[in-house]
Amino acid sequence: MGTTLNCWELVVTYYLISLVAVQTIIEPPSPVNLTISWKNEFCLELGKPNSGGVNFSVQTQCNGMQSQPVVHTIAAPRELVKDFHCFYYSSNALNCSWLPTNQSPEDIHLYYAYSETEINVSNTSECRSYRRNVGGKTGCLVRVDFRTLKVYFQVNGTVNGSSLRNTFKVIPKDNVKPPAPKVKITKKENNLNLSWNHPNISKSHCWNYKLNYSRCQESLNKTTKSNSETIPYDPRCQYRVQIKAVYSSNCGEGESDWSGVEIYGEEDWFSKVIAIVIPATLFLFVILFLCCFMKHKEKIFPKIPQPSMTYKDTLNSSKEPKTFKGNLYVPVEENVEYKISLEKEPQLPTMQPDC
Repeated sequence: MGTTLNCWELVVTYYLISLVAVQTIIEPPSPVNLTISWKNEFCLELGKPNSGGVNFSVQTQCNGMQSQPVVHTIAAPRELVKDFHCFYYSSNALNCSWLPTNQSPEDIHLYYAYSETEINVSNTSECRSYRRNVGGKTGCLVRVDFRTLKVYFQVNGTVNGSSLRNTFKVIPKDNVKPPAPKVKITKKENNLNLSWNHPNISKSHCWNYKLNYSRCQESLNKTTKSNSETIPYDPRCQYRVQIKAVYSSNCGEGESDWSGVEIYGEEDWFSKVIAIVIPATLFLFVILFLCCFMKHKEKIFPKIPQPSMTYKDTLNSSKEPKTFKGNLYVPVEENVEYKISLEKEPQLPTMQPDC
């Protein structure tokens, strides 16, 4: 009997394990009733995560199993502006710009807010310093404290009676573009001292500087973290200097434009004249030499008689005596007869005087 009960226990246990195994194979139900709404003026909120202008899918997960995905499409909004970008160019200023599209309305407005997270976006403000062009508004100068990490922008307007909006997110530290540094050049003993100011963004350790300069037509470059540099000075040379500020990758991303060219010293005109006169003189000499050569080439390289003609004359003049001077054939001079006749000079009539 004991053995029989143990067998039944084994059967029941196997049956229960089978039921559990069958139940775990069943997929969880797919999510339903997905909704999309605006969480604030700048961000969409979905029943599940959102990505504007793309397809996204949502799945149910349970005990390591996943349901079939539910795919939802968020249509991309109509473009009110294009090529929207903002540059962090000062400690408390963003320079934003955009290009109008064919359907851009005249009543475009730019709003912005800033926060460390998308959840607590508040204090929305409209731009107060628009830049305008013939086609309408093309930019805005935003002046706020950008010690926060993210700035949210909304461009809205009315098209065919419908209110439209485009939203953008900018991280200032990754879009840094300060004004180009201005280089000051001073001479100290046998060196030139180059100096400039750090950009008014972040700390000085966040900046590197690329330095390009020329010395007597020789191009040189350096990279430094300091706001000054010393280079050897040659009074015979003119120096041309440019500099660019580059934001360190440890602090963010960006760089300035190249500065204007700063010039120090006078051009070495003597070297330039020598560099021009010597090739010109050499060229003129070659031309004169060629002209003289063409004019006197017969004297320099006289014609050499052809031996074939000499042997031909020898064969054709077999009856004539031949004379040689050494190994050179000299033809015999021909006797030329000239017939000369004398004519009597006519007498001139004489004139008799009248008596």
